[in-house]
Amino acid sequence: MISSNGSPAWTAAVIDFLSRNLLGSREAGGWQHLFETAHQIGCEALVALGQADETEVGATPRADARLPDELPRWDDLCVSVLRLAGQNSLITYYPPDRGVPSSESDRNSHERKSRPLPNISSAHGLGPAHATPEVFSVLEALGLLSEGQWSQVAETVLWREQPMEWRLDIRSDPRFAYAAEQALATIPTDVGSEMDKLIVITDEDVKTMMTQMNEWEEEQRAKFGPKVQTLPRTSETTRKSLEFNCRCDLDWLFFRRWRLADGWLLPKDASKALGIFHDPLAISMRRAVTKRRYPEVKFLADLP
Repeated sequence: MISSNGSPAWTAAVIDFLSRNLLGSREAGGWQHLFETAHQIGCEALVALGQADETEVGATPRADARLPDELPRWDDLCVSVLRLAGQNSLITYYPPDRGVPSSESDRNSHERKSRPLPNISSAHGLGPAHATPEVFSVLEALGLLSEGQWSQVAETVLWREQPMEWRLDIRSDPRFAYAAEQALATIPTDVGSEMDKLIVITDEDVKTMMTQMNEWEEEQRAKFGPKVQTLPRTSETTRKSLEFNCRCDLDWLFFRRWRLADGWLLPKDASKALGIFHDPLAISMRRAVTKRRYPEVKFLADLP
């Protein structure tokens, strides 16, 4: 469905939901994300939708707010809504074989009885859930719900959330395996070059990081005194830190440049993507691709 201004009808629903559920408000002069993932992504979505300008701590509303000529990716906006709804306890996911959440608090029978029953039915490999009326409405507008159950297009969108209650195993799905083969075979030159650089960790890199950390510790002692606590550091632990940083940087390549539906994004298409970080689908794909591209680099198979 297209709205009167020529944009998809769901844009107004998404903007309204984000505006009212991020920390702060348009009337209060803007929104703050407090460096919390769901709120950071939500603020970025409002900016990408032409409704706000980015700030160091969030976003401020634009007086001349208008939708951009090219909208952000629909799937990324879906994730931004689901992520914020989950963070604000506006949606609750339920195990497929039970009617209540599988959590520590579930052991309290009084609390269990007070939990609402699912109003979203299992479908297309996804489990049941309960959404508040506001969230239910925006999920319907986005096409993620159909007649009270998850729609077919919702399946791979929810692969990017992977509620622990559902225990999804996407890596055993043939669609994931096929996407991994395609991603490995079609890595763009610029992405491949960046990967090749990131996975190289030299002894000089280790020495440099140890020097930087030692200098930082000396600065802290100068500011706060000799009682500043520091962790023992060796070349081995420093290398482990660099390996962790490498995996994080590789994850960000996939957050920015890869999507299941489209594979590798060209730079012009990547500009319409939101920076959806902590995306378990992208992280799983990074592991699958880099493990095969660099079989000799053992730390790429490590978690996280």
